[in-house]
Amino acid sequence: MKDPCDHYTFDLIGGVPKKPGRKPLGERAMTVAERKRRSRELRRNRLQELSVTVELSRDAQKSLDKMIEWWGVSKKEAINRALMIACQSQTGRTGSLFELELGMQLPAKAPRRKAPR
Repeated sequence: MKDPCDHYTFDLIGGVPKKPGRKPLGERAMTVAERKRRSRELRRNRLQELSVTVELSRDAQKSLDKMIEWWGVSKKEAINRALMIACQSQTGRTGSLFELELGMQLPAKAPRRKAPR
């Protein structure tokens, strides 16, 4: 019988020693290239979504809860929709919010002149 406090001696009755390290995600361990490809993809996905932490008033929290109930979506999706709707109502447009219209394009910068010596 094995002492319950002994974590170093191999259990001779039905025990199989565990492999060191993390368990592989699939059937086998990933190669270095597969790990790097996965890490780049995860980093790309994290950069596309920005995280914001805010404190809401009770009234705002109640409104958010109502939107979640009406739309049947997560908090994140409800906040995204509410912000898009608010921005569209302010700009009076239903198209893309962040593209500049032809009349609103920024003027091109004039080339800098060299200072006289």
